[in-house]
Amino acid sequence: MQKKILITFLFKEGAGPVFTLEMARGLAQNGCEIHALLSSKISNRKDWENEKSFKSVTFIETGTRKTAIQATLSFFFNEKYKLKRMFQKKTFDYIISTFYHPWSTTIFKCFDARKKIVICHDPIHHSGVGLLEKWMTTRYIKAASDIIVLTQSFIPIIEKRFGYSKGHIHYMPHGRMSTYKPQNTIVPQTDYKNINFLFFGRIEDYKGLHILGKAYKILAQSYSNISMTVAGSGDFSKYDSMFKELPQVDIVNRYIEDKEIDNYFSIPNTILVLPYLDASQSGVIPVALEYKTPIIASDTGGLKEQMNNGDFGLFFQPGNANALMQQMEYAIKHPEFLAIEKKKMAEYLKTLNWDIVTRKVIQI
Repeated sequence: MQKKILITFLFKEGAGPVFTLEMARGLAQNGCEIHALLSSKISNRKDWENEKSFKSVTFIETGTRKTAIQATLSFFFNEKYKLKRMFQKKTFDYIISTFYHPWSTTIFKCFDARKKIVICHDPIHHSGVGLLEKWMTTRYIKAASDIIVLTQSFIPIIEKRFGYSKGHIHYMPHGRMSTYKPQNTIVPQTDYKNINFLFFGRIEDYKGLHILGKAYKILAQSYSNISMTVAGSGDFSKYDSMFKELPQVDIVNRYIEDKEIDNYFSIPNTILVLPYLDASQSGVIPVALEYKTPIIASDTGGLKEQMNNGDFGLFFQPGNANALMQQMEYAIKHPEFLAIEKKKMAEYLKTLNWDIVTRKVIQI
């Protein structure tokens, strides 16, 4: 029986728009009738509008940082009632919220759905998350009838923290991000024999940039054929003085658009470094997989499970700069490491096509 699914995502940028689009396509490939509710400013809007396999795509105004209050008032006093009227004759098998948004819990109430499903990316709050955000995200997760987790290690955490039974917690691996295709048009910024260590993503305290800075500083005292790139938006001021002293470091402190991603992951001999102090998982890992970019990551949360339970990648103890330095040095001393890792990643990627991973969803 064909399932009718409404998939929702109300933010505009980051990995969310691609994740949600890829998942919707995978569900459509499995014969589901797909409807989508999205922010009118979603970064990949044209892809949604041009996708022929979806039954309907609806956009709503979610505002900007400057107009967030105005947009929120408009939604709660006007737009949510429009949505109810628009879909009042429609009953869905599932409404799936792919990422938390402050309106998500209310969105659930606007539609008639047999199951309300949340994809829980972070069952444990990152260090530095405020009390209000903790309360709102907890409320959002508890509003669902079923939870999808992207790593199996989260299942007992969801049971304990949110009171769900195992029958309502479902594992689905993070599918591939095939939107990010290597272009092979980049002129390397470093000599081909060099190793370029890459930190990519939003700058936040829990991501351990100071650990990466300490490790690279030690390494740079012995090796001249290394460079480092830090690319992402967020407050970099607390790391500025440390990184200014480091040789051959390129800091790109701004939001990196999807069309620019190739500029960073296509540089020869690039190794992605995830020095996270704590993490549930990483949205950068699927991007690295598409580019076959080897990874060094802290052994925290679900990162190792994302990397085929550690079949590829190098790992170190979270917060240990010396241990990270040793893994970075291993990659330098063993030129064959990159080729071996790329082969492993290419094989694993074959198992992550969305038509395969979403079969677990439609069996809920």
